[in-house]
Amino acid sequence: MFTAYQNSLPSHLHTYQTARPASDRTFWEQQDKQVSSSIAEDAASLLEQPIPPLLASEYRAFTKTGNRVHFESAYFARRRRLGTLTLAYCCKPDATLRDAIIDCIWAICEESTWCLPAHNSYIRDTPQLPLAQVDRPVIDLFSAETGATLAQAYALLKEDLDKETPLIAQRIEHEIGERIHKPYLSEHFWWMGKDDEPMNNWTVWCTQNVLLSTFLLPTNQMFRHKVAEKALASLDFFLKDYGDDGCCSEGAQYFRHAGLCLYLCIDLLNQIGDQWLKPVFKEPKIRNIASYIRHIHAQGPYYFNFSDCSALAGPCSVREILFAQAIADTELEAFALNSASLRPEHEKHLPLEINLTYRLLERNHQPLLNRQAVPPSPSDFSYPSVGIFTSRDQHFALAVKAGGNDDSHNHNDTGSVTVYKDGKPVLIDIGVETYTKQTFSPQRYGIWTMRSVYHNVTNFPPYEQMAGKDFHSILLEETEGEERSISMELSQAYPRDIGLISYQRKVTHPKGKNIVIEEQVEGTLLPTLSLMTVEKPEFGGDRIRLGNNVLLSISGDLLTIETETIPVTDAKLLAVWPHEVYRIRINYQHSLILTLT
Repeated sequence: MFTAYQNSLPSHLHTYQTARPASDRTFWEQQDKQVSSSIAEDAASLLEQPIPPLLASEYRAFTKTGNRVHFESAYFARRRRLGTLTLAYCCKPDATLRDAIIDCIWAICEESTWCLPAHNSYIRDTPQLPLAQVDRPVIDLFSAETGATLAQAYALLKEDLDKETPLIAQRIEHEIGERIHKPYLSEHFWWMGKDDEPMNNWTVWCTQNVLLSTFLLPTNQMFRHKVAEKALASLDFFLKDYGDDGCCSEGAQYFRHAGLCLYLCIDLLNQIGDQWLKPVFKEPKIRNIASYIRHIHAQGPYYFNFSDCSALAGPCSVREILFAQAIADTELEAFALNSASLRPEHEKHLPLEINLTYRLLERNHQPLLNRQAVPPSPSDFSYPSVGIFTSRDQHFALAVKAGGNDDSHNHNDTGSVTVYKDGKPVLIDIGVETYTKQTFSPQRYGIWTMRSVYHNVTNFPPYEQMAGKDFHSILLEETEGEERSISMELSQAYPRDIGLISYQRKVTHPKGKNIVIEEQVEGTLLPTLSLMTVEKPEFGGDRIRLGNNVLLSISGDLLTIETETIPVTDAKLLAVWPHEVYRIRINYQHSLILTLT
């Protein structure tokens, strides 16, 4: 799609501008005063704190113990610090802020590497080096994002920094040139795309930030054209792994790093090239990618989450609104606007965001966020490319994940269901714990959150689902309308030759009534259905009460029911769930019917 436009690339490519420089006081003094005040308060607090150190021992901890948190916490704090101080200075220039910005810029430029320890390798899926090879930079997600953030600081503050000394801006140009520009054209990193190698969010996320690092700085035309042409190829490599339906198999959180980064790539290339890619926004696949975030929303703040996505994927930002406007989708725009309104007042300037570009977009388009819109009515939707099926009525929101166990950020969860009722979680997907070295290693499926026995699906002890393209469901039937249903054969998601002949699941949603899950198993193994809940189950014969408004009725050749309390101790999970969740295990012979009312 994108490389087809390469011959139309304009001969002169402009410098990109997200916002006017700090010296344009008319522009900055017209910005929202309340948001400016909040930024100033955060900046004042940062001025009282030292720049956090980055230690070699904490970098090495990843290869020694698998810990990512200690190094990454300090690393990201530096970048958030630079973003907040820069925004505060643009709102109200101040010598103290300027000096603190210079210190932060210099500290980031002095770092031995901008690549995270978890990404410090030259070949995909190979062991990471314990420390950086400083003469051969790796462009990973966050080295590219660091380059983009420094380039934004340059674009906003160069005139003011040059009054102190031109050496600061020159240092930014030098470091971005050595760490981003040179390796981008001289090295091949897997995320750039090659042949049929699978891509994921890295492709557009890195490409977006390389484009920002290129077009925010005074780079020459020959270099700009080389970068733009290489970026177009990467965007096509990214698109090849998406179905025409536009489904992001990595989930709603990763849509922000995938679909929205794709949008910014297109928008940036349009702005530097006199809108030469504008027709792309009419392409059905691009429009479907944009609307994914609306269709994967469950209820309230919750999203249907599969893979490594969290159920609380966060409110929309102005980027979703801008994408909606680019494709002229008023329903998506209304959804994004209503979602953005859930963001607390003190977070409207995205204080936790490390990408300064996103914070500038949020800041500069504040009037878009201050509007009101009637949210679109939620609707059923199916994504056959990934096997996601959703159904809704005035009380229930249901999602079924058919598909297979070869998604990017995969969990072994084929056939699993997720249910919300009246804005509250009923049957949950727990999500993923804080990333460690094990998360993206051959030992990934030793982590409990990745295993099918901790998803809402039947397993066959001691056997559970396996990962890979050979382990998948077979869709048998899908119906629409007032009694929406999906039925699938799931035996292919489990190891072969274990005595499992067939495992069929049918999920039916008679609108306005209930949700019915039917299990039918043939074979020599005894099945055990797992159900993950937030509410503590209260048993009464063949019924289980979950909270105040959900009743689970069970029929079929039931054997036993057990319940297990699972402590939640991981910080990432505790941001979503309480300190305890529950697993119900229902042992049965061949058939089971569950009815949720």
